[in-house]
Amino acid sequence: MKTLNHALINQYALDIRKYYYNRSNYYLDTNQGFFILRKVNISIEQILFMNDAINYLKSNGFSQVSSIYLTKKNLPYAQNKGQLYVLQEHQEGKEIDFQDMKDIKGVVSLLAAFHKCGLNFETEHRSSESVQMKSISDYVSKRYKETAALKKKVVNLSQKTPFEIMFLKDYRVYETLERKALSYIAPLSEETVLPKNLIHNDYKYHTIKRVDNYYHMAHIDNCTYNVQVLDLSSVLTKIMQKNNWRVDILQQLIEDYEAIRPLSEEERCILKSMLIFPEKYANICYKYLQSKRRNNYSMFEVKWQNMLEYQDAQVTATEFIEKHL
Repeated sequence: MKTLNHALINQYALDIRKYYYNRSNYYLDTNQGFFILRKVNISIEQILFMNDAINYLKSNGFSQVSSIYLTKKNLPYAQNKGQLYVLQEHQEGKEIDFQDMKDIKGVVSLLAAFHKCGLNFETEHRSSESVQMKSISDYVSKRYKETAALKKKVVNLSQKTPFEIMFLKDYRVYETLERKALSYIAPLSEETVLPKNLIHNDYKYHTIKRVDNYYHMAHIDNCTYNVQVLDLSSVLTKIMQKNNWRVDILQQLIEDYEAIRPLSEEERCILKSMLIFPEKYANICYKYLQSKRRNNYSMFEVKWQNMLEYQDAQVTATEFIEKHL
């Protein structure tokens, strides 16, 4: 077992009874309860922002995120040899399964509560200026141009890799989805301004855990200001990919979210566009464009084949989203 770093621990007013070390984290049984001392790779400014966000959430009734325990110097972080650490209350939990209906309903309801309690959050550590709809439209347009660049590059190659052959066979389906996504977000006025509120910004199965009969955020290290519906579209897309784009599940999850945190018309348009946009396809294309070698990249073929498994269901889901969202 790794020896306890006393220079680090002595920065806190705690008496350590027992501890163990796992994956760069110290798990501490202390006179004030059970804690996790986490090694973090974020800036001091981000830690200060996160600490203010957690305190704001708690003050608004959101308790499913652990408070940060301050050092003797009243700081939300400790530092040792240039490395930053954060000490938080810790509860043992189980990993979330994005194919378990109870889990995914709990995950979406947890996000809705987080968003609701994060409205109107202000901190001196970052400006919460509004965001123009144009910036979201520009993001979708940029991703579309990246995939178009790959198509242009591959078409002109005299000798094509297995992945490039696969790409040319199926890219039109995803190109159509990209155009549809753009068609729903483009008509929104470029002058439309949406408020920036607190978002999680990394809402995945490994940042959430089930503790007994409730759900808890393991951390919010990447939280920031942005349009909250981007969190929702991101996690819904991940859940849909795990569940063959079942529209009954999608509809239920959106209803669960809105029962806690209703969407505005502008947010609904963004959600429709982002759910239709084939993010996984765009990511594969971008990473392939950035790769330095065309050969020996079988991982692209594997990812592409995995994506094709739910292609038909994704297209069907798009038709449902267009009609009902």
